[in-house]
Amino acid sequence: MIIKYPIIGIITCISFIFSFIYHFFYGVFIVITIIPKTIIIGIQCIINKNKIIEIKKSKKTIPTIIITLSLISYLICVFILTRWFVQTERNKHFSDNLNELTEQLETQDGKTNINSNITKSTNSYQSDLNYLNVNLDPYIKINSETVAWIKVNGTNINYPVVQHKDNSYYLNHNFYNYKTDVGAVFADYRDEFDPFNNNTIIYAHNLVNRTMFGQVPLMLKKKWRSNPDNYYIKLSTRKTNSIWQIFSTYKISPTTDYLQSKFNSVETYEIFLNKIKDRSSYNFNTEITTDDKIITLSTCDDIGTKRVVVHAKLIKIEEKK
Repeated sequence: MIIKYPIIGIITCISFIFSFIYHFFYGVFIVITIIPKTIIIGIQCIINKNKIIEIKKSKKTIPTIIITLSLISYLICVFILTRWFVQTERNKHFSDNLNELTEQLETQDGKTNINSNITKSTNSYQSDLNYLNVNLDPYIKINSETVAWIKVNGTNINYPVVQHKDNSYYLNHNFYNYKTDVGAVFADYRDEFDPFNNNTIIYAHNLVNRTMFGQVPLMLKKKWRSNPDNYYIKLSTRKTNSIWQIFSTYKISPTTDYLQSKFNSVETYEIFLNKIKDRSSYNFNTEITTDDKIITLSTCDDIGTKRVVVHAKLIKIEEKK
């Protein structure tokens, strides 16, 4: 398993590089030799015979302009196609892996929450943090599987969260149930929101244009970490509004060990919390205990072969009126 994904990444990169070089230079050849000549001939056919003399006088100017415009158009197309290819490969790796992991996760369904009620954190927090209060009714009318709205400070993550009976559907369907590789922000099929599981898990694709969970990898960067106001995730469900404080962020090879949602003993939950906290690439100096409930954000990295994970603990919650 450790060797598998680096090999897949290397093969994919080499294949893409050779394919890109071939098609790039072949395209340049077409753009410079065939397209301008064809366009000029077409112009000559359209313009009457008297104006053909004018074209001959400016024969150096017109081909130069046409070649330049054709080359610019070609390079723009290359950029768009390259970005599409990268996004497709990234989504494919994430989708295939999540489907594979889901089969392993199904063996954990028999476990139950060790905390059945919403608990208050024993740690201090910013009491002036405002809740995110979203009326989900209009979104539920559009998609009955809407379960929450999520907002992550310091990012553009501000989306409705949907939940299906499996972890496959919203990998290639959007919020409006249209089939698309963009997918949606969706909750793990085992999640419960009223009350929350010990570990509530939310997924989304890391898109090239940095939408959906495309800015989650940026949460590993020093620039994002430098502002403590960024360390909060806000969630609004059908019945509650809540605020979660981030205590761990990291990149890891695909695994199920951070995707356990329920625990059958305090001891196993404590081991789990210690593991994911110690794994963090940055020390947030945030205390975490078995009295806390946590939320997990999971997406792929910018290459597509690893996962970027964010964990936050529940620090503040209110019932909706």
